[in-house]
Amino acid sequence: MFNLNIFNKISSEVLTIKNDLELNSENQLIIKYKTSTSEDYKKAIILIFKERGYTRLEIGQLLEGQL
Repeated sequence: MFNLNIFNKISSEVLTIKNDLELNSENQLIIKYKTSTSEDYKKAIILIFKERGYTRLEIGQLLEGQL
């Protein structure tokens, strides 16, 4: 049960951050990903890219600056 509580807290935090970021353009998200030190922030950005239809490979390329 303890692990579930931690998971729920982290998931809620990621979703809150994600909602704040959704209106950002791809370029803004890439910059925010590269400058962030928060893993939750980075996870939220990846979720946004997934929802926009990017594949894992495309997301990796975007975030590594190879596209």
